[in-house]
Amino acid sequence: MGYKRMRILSVVISLVAVLAGCGDNQPVPAAVLTPQAVQSASPQVTATQATAAQAMAAPTEVPAAATAAPTPAPTAAPTPVATPETKPTPTKAAAPTALPSVPKGKELVMIDPGHQRVGNNGPEQVGPDTRETKAKVSSGTVGVRTKKPEYVLNLEVSLLLKDELTRRGINVAMTRETHDVDISNKQRADMANEAGAALVVRIHADGDASASTKGFSVLYPSAAQPAVKPIAAESKQAAGFLLAGMQQATGSKGRGLSARDDLSGFNWSKVPVALVEIGFMTNPEEDELMSEAAYQQKLAIGIADGIEQFVNGK
Repeated sequence: MGYKRMRILSVVISLVAVLAGCGDNQPVPAAVLTPQAVQSASPQVTATQATAAQAMAAPTEVPAAATAAPTPAPTAAPTPVATPETKPTPTKAAAPTALPSVPKGKELVMIDPGHQRVGNNGPEQVGPDTRETKAKVSSGTVGVRTKKPEYVLNLEVSLLLKDELTRRGINVAMTRETHDVDISNKQRADMANEAGAALVVRIHADGDASASTKGFSVLYPSAAQPAVKPIAAESKQAAGFLLAGMQQATGSKGRGLSARDDLSGFNWSKVPVALVEIGFMTNPEEDELMSEAAYQQKLAIGIADGIEQFVNGK
């Protein structure tokens, strides 16, 4: 037992020396004793020695700076969100032009401003008595000097004519009042037929290979087409009134009357109809004249005079 006590004291003294800085730089490892073990081994162990034993038994605190930084957890890649597929909205085909509603009445006068902004070259039967076809409607000619499209000039004069007839108390309807329509020549005739018009007046401007050709004229349906025989005589009478009215209003003789059997707007008509060619857009001087407001008003008054005479005589 004496030997054990001496051995324990030797170990304790070595530990105290190490803590006091007197030991080697690399102390020899020794069995670590708890204070309880030391006290049980020898009641002669001092308090200082017990404290040293506690210090050896206590876990060594590692400074925060020396603590290795934790390895960051890998960031999870964002889960891609599926973008819903966008299906293109189907484009609806342009609806055909709705035909203007036309009031009905015995004294109704239908004005048809010739042509439209965009022509329609689809085939259309020229009349019920022939298999011949031609384009449904064209955009017309163009002023050689003014560069004005015929469809524009036709509507300008037609609107003045409408105002003049309305002022005189005559019931008026028009096949178009804008350029952006798609109305074939047969459809224009059908509109007047369905309305039971007393007269249809078609407003156009002429063109010719010769720049010297000029003057207004009035066309009417030829009785050579069986379908128009019932309206041929009245149509010719109306054409004569229109020509006389224009001659009076403008002071010009014009080019006279002409019967035609090749016009769809005539051959499909079941009511009296006449077409006024107000002049030649291929003649530089007349092209400019037809765009003058004062001359357009003269044309409107002359045509209105002829219409009024025809309607009042029915």
